[in-house]
Amino acid sequence: MTQPERDLPRLLVLGCGFGGYSLLSRLPRGRFRATLLTPRNYFLFTPLLPSALTGSVEFRSILEPARRRLRGVRVIEGSALGVDWEARQVACAGAVGGERFSLPFDRLVVAVGAAVADYGVPGVAEHALELATVEDARAVRRGILEQFARAEIPGLSEQAVRERLTFVVCGGGPTGVEAAAEIHDLICEELRHDYPELAPSARVVLVEALDRLLTGFDEALARYAQRHFLHGGIEVRTSQAVAEVGPGRVRFESGETLPCGLVLWAGGNAPVPFVRELGVPLVGKGRLPVDDRLRLVGREGVFALGDCAQAAVPEQPPLPATAQVAQQQGKYLARALVRELGGQPVPPFRFRSQGMLTYIGAHQALADLPQVKWSGRSAWLFWRSVYVTKLVSLANKIKVLFDWIKARLFGRDLSRF
Repeated sequence: MTQPERDLPRLLVLGCGFGGYSLLSRLPRGRFRATLLTPRNYFLFTPLLPSALTGSVEFRSILEPARRRLRGVRVIEGSALGVDWEARQVACAGAVGGERFSLPFDRLVVAVGAAVADYGVPGVAEHALELATVEDARAVRRGILEQFARAEIPGLSEQAVRERLTFVVCGGGPTGVEAAAEIHDLICEELRHDYPELAPSARVVLVEALDRLLTGFDEALARYAQRHFLHGGIEVRTSQAVAEVGPGRVRFESGETLPCGLVLWAGGNAPVPFVRELGVPLVGKGRLPVDDRLRLVGREGVFALGDCAQAAVPEQPPLPATAQVAQQQGKYLARALVRELGGQPVPPFRFRSQGMLTYIGAHQALADLPQVKWSGRSAWLFWRSVYVTKLVSLANKIKVLFDWIKARLFGRDLSRF
């Protein structure tokens, strides 16, 4: 006999990233009254966001409307502000009008992701762009095109043109590496035709505070990426810590100042304000402590996963804040909640690494897999095939494939809006 919906446990999921979306898309219907609270009404396939910022794929091709895929889930557009643990309610604000309201829960899943860490560097918030959302990617694309428009003003000196066409990417992780590669591709493959006199003056500078790029990758692959950048024309500055970001400049701790037209900040992760307000002592780089079953320590019926959580997995180091970790945790938690509801034992979460991929420009990529590691054009083809496979819907797969073909045949759309 089917249980009336009003008698079902109330499951509240905060966040529509890889963790929350993966959980809700695999949760059997009729077991919970599921509610998703998200500031955006779509799931974003973030691994292709660097490609979207330069027009290799279009923004809507990597979005999937939440209500279309998550049937049986109530989707409320808003942000979580705090939790009343005794009343078991989450205080919220509407994403559009800012109205305040609260949502009750029997089980709560915190999957709010993470913010971009500025490491206390002055001027990052005011003068640098980030790359975490569609709005960020659109701002970066518009910023690049604006600098070319500014550099075309008659009467500028060569030095002024070069400064306006210097694009600085701060952060040598996968996001920074892919963003630098995509921006360089955009300049070399598209903008050199539209701005033949200006493009030779453009340069991309990739800055990393540590002594090498891609510290999570195999060292030989990281060295290959750096050599590839140097040969291709991307300036790489390792062991260069940023002291300040100002209007039109980056100042390093060494005292050197680099004039530029645009700064893209691709630092590590920091906790979002909601996580700080939970009253739970954070661990690692500001992440919520959860046990090996993703249960928030000290809170009954509360779970956390994805970039905002650090799971205690026996015999494994802290898991990286990557899409595949969040996706696997979402799949696991969907099964675990059903087993818990049925009184069955819940096995601990085990992460199975599928390796890492990153694009390094000029139709080359790195593939750091558990069994094999390689680079070059074949790795780029593998990178593309994997990402198409991982897209969540058939519509997304077709649109991304079409975007790649369209960009190859007709070039990227360089309209500035």
